[in-house]
Amino acid sequence: MTVSLRQFVRNPRHAEAAHCGEEVLVTKHGRPYLRILPPEQPRRAFGAGRHLAKGQPLAPAPVPASEWKGLE
Repeated sequence: MTVSLRQFVRNPRHAEAAHCGEEVLVTKHGRPYLRILPPEQPRRAFGAGRHLAKGQPLAPAPVPASEWKGLE
């Protein structure tokens, strides 16, 4: 689907079309301005967090004490 920037801003249906799987090309003064792609769907939800069960820290090193200042 190709729409002008003005049409895209005024009609939320175009963003919904991208969400539903359609690629939307937005033009400005007849030239490509931006391209909106549909979101990538995960192949499967089962096992998506399996890397968290390995007991490995998410960060390679602990947060330094200087960065904790003001968070306590």
